[in-house]
This record gives sequence, structure tokens and C-alpha cells, in this order.
Amino acid sequence: MSTQRGSASIGAVAGIGALLLTLTFFVQIVAWQYARGVVRSAAMEAARAAAPVDADPGACLRRFETVRDQLLGGNLGDGVGPARCDVGDDEVAVSVDVRLEGWLPGSPDWVFTVDGIAVRERVRP
Repeated sequence: MSTQRGSASIGAVAGIGALLLTLTFFVQIVAWQYARGVVRSAAMEAARAAAPVDADPGACLRRFETVRDQLLGGNLGDGVGPARCDVGDDEVAVSVDVRLEGWLPGSPDWVFTVDGIAVRERVRP
């Protein structure tokens, strides 16, 4: 009788486990990149919504929330902070703080800020 019986199973299980961890890591990176793109798009849309001369004062925040909610839900959306809209005479600036939590125990979170700027329309004299 062989004493090596079942030793290949241990290596296969370890290899499959490592493969699954690596796959999870790459899927997390793809999901985070998607979330960053959504937040960037939502910030730019919010800035554009407040750029017209006759824009409603709450247009910036409403547009940000609409785009974010349509494109990013679930746990990824929970890490997106509220938009800060600064409507000046010449430009509209939108800033959003984001914290995306790591999926695996011990993996780091990704914390960043997204800014969007649009030139504000002016009334010609």
C-alpha cells in the first residue's frame, strides 16, 4: 500500500485557494475602478447641472445623487460621501470623498477624493 495516497489533493486544494484569492483581488480592483469612474462622472454631471445661469441652487446635489444612484448601488455606493458643491461666479466645483472597503480580511481600503469643475455661464451685458 502507498503512503503517498491523497498527497496530490492537498496541493490541489492549496492551489485552488490561491487562485480564488487572486481572482477575488482582481475582481475587487475592477469593481473599484468602475466605482471611481461612476463618481467622476457623477461629479462632472453635477458641475454641469449647476453651470447654466438660470440653474436651480439645488441642481448640483440632485444631479450628483441621481447619477450615483443610477450607476452605483449596493456596498460600493455606501462608501461614497455626499457631494460638496461650490457655485461661484466663474465656475462650479464639486468635490466628493470616497472610501471603498477591502473585500478580504486584512486588505487595505481605498480612500480618495474626486473633483469636478465646470465653467459657469455668464449673462452678457
